[in-house]
Formats: sequence, C-alpha cells, structure tokens
Amino acid sequence: MQEFRVRFVRIPRWQIMLGAGLIFTLIVAFFVLALGIFLLLLPALAIIAAIFYLFGGRRSPVGSKSAANDRIIDGEYRVVEQDRLDHRRDRSH
Repeated sequence: MQEFRVRFVRIPRWQIMLGAGLIFTLIVAFFVLALGIFLLLLPALAIIAAIFYLFGGRRSPVGSKSAANDRIIDGEYRVVEQDRLDHRRDRSH
C-alpha cells in the first residue's frame, strides 16, 4: 500500500491578498468589457429590430402554394357509427 506524505506550504498573507486582488480586478475588467460591448451593440440592434418590426420578416407570397399549405393539417378520418359508440359505453359501465 502506498503512503502519501502531506506537506503544508505556508503562503504569506500579502501573496494571498495580491492573488485575490488580481482575480477581482480581472472579473471587474471582464464585466466592464461585456458592458461596453453591449452598449456598443445596443443602438444597432434597436435599429435592426425597428426595421424588422416596420417592414416585417420573411413572409411567403400570398399567391404561392406554400402559403396555403402552412395552414392545412392533413390527416385521415373515419366515421364511427352511433350504435358502436353506444355499445362501447354499455360495456364500460
């Protein structure tokens, strides 16, 4: 069986504070960068959204065959006679 030796290393407090400060600074810098990119893109996205809202998206032409087929649900139907329905109700009670 293997033995593991545990060795404790004492890190000076100033190095811990320096590392924590560096990590905090990097996180703040990342959020400032993300906010800057968002504020830079916000006007362009607002203009694109307004154009899309005013002039509409890609709509299929009214006369095309695909416009009519978008609203049709295709299925198979069969007529069930009333006496068969009554017969099933009688068996379930």
